[in-house]
Amino acid sequence: MDRLDLELYADRIARHADRLNDELGAARLRLSWNAFEARSRERLGPEDTLLLESIGVLVTCDEESDRTMARRRERQLAALGRLQVMVEESLSALRAVRA
Repeated sequence: MDRLDLELYADRIARHADRLNDELGAARLRLSWNAFEARSRERLGPEDTLLLESIGVLVTCDEESDRTMARRRERQLAALGRLQVMVEESLSALRAVRA
């Protein structure tokens, strides 16, 4: 693989990392919001809760699913980081050969 191919591959990996980080952040945010909304429901009462649910302000997330996805995304990001190191090492080796 030549340097340009590796640089394009590195860009591709970076886009995947951005996507995974976005998904991880969204799952963490949903879990945080869910905890707050659960406490809010108790204080608001059933009528306000139903009104807010009907317009999509209060929503229920699947906590277990979000926790599982967050753990999976963390492992995927770690593996992707190891691949990024390999790509950077290969790019450095190619630069050294050309220098």
